[in-house]
Amino acid sequence: MNARELMAKRAGLIGQARALLDKADEEKRGLSADEDSQYQAFMFEVVGVAEEIDRRTQLEDLEAGLSKSTGQPGMDPVAPTRPGPARASDEVRAIAHYARTGDAGPLREVRASNDTDMNITTPADGGVLVPTGHFQGIVAKRNESALFVPLGVLPIPGKGTTVNVPVETGGANVFVSTSEASQFDRDAPVLDVEAMTLVKFTKKVALSDELLSDEDSALVAFLDNYVGRALALTHNSALVTEALANGTSVALADDAIISAGDPETLVYALAGEYADDAAFVLKRATEGALRKLTGNTFLYQPTPQGGLKTLSGYPIFNSEYVAAIGAGNKSLAFGNFGYMGMRQGPLTFLRDPYSAANTGQVNLFYYARIVYKVLNAEAILYGAHPTA
Repeated sequence: MNARELMAKRAGLIGQARALLDKADEEKRGLSADEDSQYQAFMFEVVGVAEEIDRRTQLEDLEAGLSKSTGQPGMDPVAPTRPGPARASDEVRAIAHYARTGDAGPLREVRASNDTDMNITTPADGGVLVPTGHFQGIVAKRNESALFVPLGVLPIPGKGTTVNVPVETGGANVFVSTSEASQFDRDAPVLDVEAMTLVKFTKKVALSDELLSDEDSALVAFLDNYVGRALALTHNSALVTEALANGTSVALADDAIISAGDPETLVYALAGEYADDAAFVLKRATEGALRKLTGNTFLYQPTPQGGLKTLSGYPIFNSEYVAAIGAGNKSLAFGNFGYMGMRQGPLTFLRDPYSAANTGQVNLFYYARIVYKVLNAEAILYGAHPTA
């Protein structure tokens, strides 16, 4: 019995279990002891069939891969020695299996626009993936990686939609000189709270049955990578938006250009206690404008090859979500991002073969909940150009 036949068997078992529940619902009662025993037996067999589907699907995938490369069926002797983490290989296989069959058994964890469906009719929407003799892979674009790790953003743990984060809003006061036998000066920190409420971000990918059946470009593995890149961009957008909305504004010199001395304006506007781990975030084009400045005492030379990119002695990270140079725009972000908090929920992945079944499509839904919050506005600055 092959994987497809086993899937049909599993569907039949699930249908029989559903019929028991539907009958009880129609009669407005619970399952009888005999019906409950039958239901449990069906569910037990479903689990066993799902495990067998997984085993046979993996074997058939390996045999198919070997058949394409050698023309001979059998086990692929190269697979165990291929480089790369075993976990990543297992994860891609699990996602591929789930996307093709709807069996969530082997899927334990997934690492995330356009509004069109993926199909074989339109080349840009998937038609180019249907084999006519071509390279068996998809050459992905490269996006900026998530910035919260290199910037040192503070991860905030906790359960539930909202976590209240206590923050200090005052400053520490010096000790008071006290005479012998005199009363101590009373002091207390000034505290407040910042509410970090998760915001849901979603992505939907629609795949036609024809594409799933006909493509030969490792589409599911590509989608895993595609969603991961999209999720990194979502993080960066949320991070930059929060920094430019709730950091502290510092005026730049000109409305239409980036000027020599603008980076130093931000550097020295930041209180010294936050400077040790500070960094710049700006568009790459803005960095280029600074590097080209000549004829003055501010020479923003490129970093020597192999070194960390710096500006005025501080690391630089590029993001296209920072505004461009222009009147009223905020083109530079600078500060200690350890004083920004970040919460994220797990990335959820749902395969839906039903809602678009009348058009022969399978929908893949991705859900992520993310929030960034400036916890100390003194520590995170942004440079704002004057209005024209």
